[in-house]
Amino acid sequence: MWSLFLCATVLIVLSAYRLDRLSYANFIQQVRTDTYLELLVVKENFQSVVHEQSLALRELATFLGENPDITQAEFSDRAQKVRGGNDSIINIAVAPDLVISMIYPIEGNEGALGLNYRENAEQLPAVQKALNTGRNVLAGPINLAQGGVGLIMRAPLYYSENQGSSAGQNIRNQPRSQGIVSVVLDYQKFLDQTGISQAATKYDLLIDAADPVGTDGSVSLFGDPAVKDQDPVKLDFDFAFENWHLLATPKGGWPDRSTSQWEERLVMAIVASSLLALLGYILWLAETRKSARMLLSDGIEALNDGFVMFDKDDRLILSNAKYQELYNLPSELLRPGTPFKDIVKAGFKGGKLSSGNMGEEEWIAKRVHARRVGGALQEEHHLADGKVIKVSDQLMQNGHSVGLRVDMTEFSKAKAAAEAASEAKSDFMGLLSHELRTPLTVILGVARLSANARLLGPSKELLAALETRDADPKELEVLANRMFDQLSGMMDRMIQSGEHLLHLINEMLDIAKIEAGSLTIIPTVCDTSEIVDPVVQQLTTLSSAKGLEFQVSSDQGSVYVDKVRTRQILFNLVGNAIKFTEAGRVKLTVTVDENTAVFEVCDTGNGIPADEYDSIFDAFYQIDSTATRRAGGTGMGLAISRSLAELQGGTLTVASTMGEGSCFSLTLPTTAPSDPNPGLDA
Repeated sequence: MWSLFLCATVLIVLSAYRLDRLSYANFIQQVRTDTYLELLVVKENFQSVVHEQSLALRELATFLGENPDITQAEFSDRAQKVRGGNDSIINIAVAPDLVISMIYPIEGNEGALGLNYRENAEQLPAVQKALNTGRNVLAGPINLAQGGVGLIMRAPLYYSENQGSSAGQNIRNQPRSQGIVSVVLDYQKFLDQTGISQAATKYDLLIDAADPVGTDGSVSLFGDPAVKDQDPVKLDFDFAFENWHLLATPKGGWPDRSTSQWEERLVMAIVASSLLALLGYILWLAETRKSARMLLSDGIEALNDGFVMFDKDDRLILSNAKYQELYNLPSELLRPGTPFKDIVKAGFKGGKLSSGNMGEEEWIAKRVHARRVGGALQEEHHLADGKVIKVSDQLMQNGHSVGLRVDMTEFSKAKAAAEAASEAKSDFMGLLSHELRTPLTVILGVARLSANARLLGPSKELLAALETRDADPKELEVLANRMFDQLSGMMDRMIQSGEHLLHLINEMLDIAKIEAGSLTIIPTVCDTSEIVDPVVQQLTTLSSAKGLEFQVSSDQGSVYVDKVRTRQILFNLVGNAIKFTEAGRVKLTVTVDENTAVFEVCDTGNGIPADEYDSIFDAFYQIDSTATRRAGGTGMGLAISRSLAELQGGTLTVASTMGEGSCFSLTLPTTAPSDPNPGLDA
């Protein structure tokens, strides 16, 4: 238990550490966002100033290219307009053929006049880059020839002259030479003007070129290159002539903790301590409860009967091993807190419990209701595995319930056997009272009438005619024939009843022999016609009398069966089909293949429910006693037929559709088995 407490402590500490790191990450992200937004203004201001100077310089270069013979005075006038009131511009110079020939203002910049860029190794790369690319180039900070530090923005300068051909030819402009026009900016004033100086008081900044080639050997325009290694915020300048970046970090680098770190850690410590204290208390309660449960569990495990306890919400509290054994329930289901309904549903799902005629949910609801309102509950559970459990549940004052489960299987089996014997005796006596007494009654009735033949109407008429002296012999003959016809009819009824009685006795004897295993089966190879033809001949009259169509379709072939017993099966199947079919047809179909012969009897009767398919082959079983008694029979015919089929190595099955009819299929072998079943001759 305390290992759980230790694990929880470690988990809480790790969670607190993770929350602390997430809080710091969020803080750093917020600082980066604030830095980006502040420097975005600086970037836009810097970009605006550079764009303005770049456009002015490009315009001046265009003007000078179109006016190659401009004088110093004219250049000064033009340059003064470009400079305007911008005091960060130190000078504007023009260098035809890469030699500075004009500069504005001249005062203070005399040292720059005559500067040959070809001889200045520091500035030549930027000049060449401007000429090669045809774009402006910003370079710096560099040491100026006239002294001081500045930024130089250069633009390529191209001169052209008008060259004419002979008379009548067009005049065109052709390049003559090239040069550079440049603007020198005071480095510090430029930084102040663009806001870089002010931003540098709060941030460590770096402004550098993405491609430093041709920048007078300078990589960075401003700042310390070490800023690159401090995960800086990065903004890209949108310059047409070069790619420049603004990188920034707070002064001294990114903060190593948030401003509210200690307050947050204090809150987390308080929450973690509270959780640990609560967990410790809960674990202590759990340990105490566990000890009490173990003591109670040891007590109820000593019981020889199943014990179970549920709380007021019908959730399992406790059960013993005997309870699990009786219902064969999985151990994982019998855990505290499992709802009573789940246990019952598991019983239904596993086929251990049965709801009888009620639905599963209805049975469960009724069972729960009985437990809740009944106080004490006494009932029996009949399980699918044959066990009978006596259930005794008692509702306690606090709403909990306890129950005992007593295994009554052996007692119930003995009781059921006694009841079954009594019921079988009653059924058999009822069968004898109806099926046997009926033909006996007919036989005795006919015998009594025959013993008092003189009292019969035709007999009286004949005697009266004989007493008449002038009786006509023909009339006497008619009266005598009438009397004999009546007696013959009575004898026919007696014979039929005797045959029926003999049939019933034979059926009971067959059942007895089958159950005793003493019925003799003598299989031989015979033709199917030897079995089918007698059945058809004898039962055609019966089907015609009921107005039924009797169809026969038979393949010619041989079978290896007991001819007499197989004929007995067909007599029973076809006879039942005729007896229980009120209208339509009865069809007998025989199909013979290499190994088996199938005798199929189909009718258009009422049909047989699917759940009765197995029961109809039980001795004395009747689906509808009313219809069976009206048709006659003991309920033993199908039981005998299936047994006879199985004794011959065959099968007897049924398929039926309610309201459409039934089909019985008798399958028998056509050849003798290689290892004959010794039970065939038993």
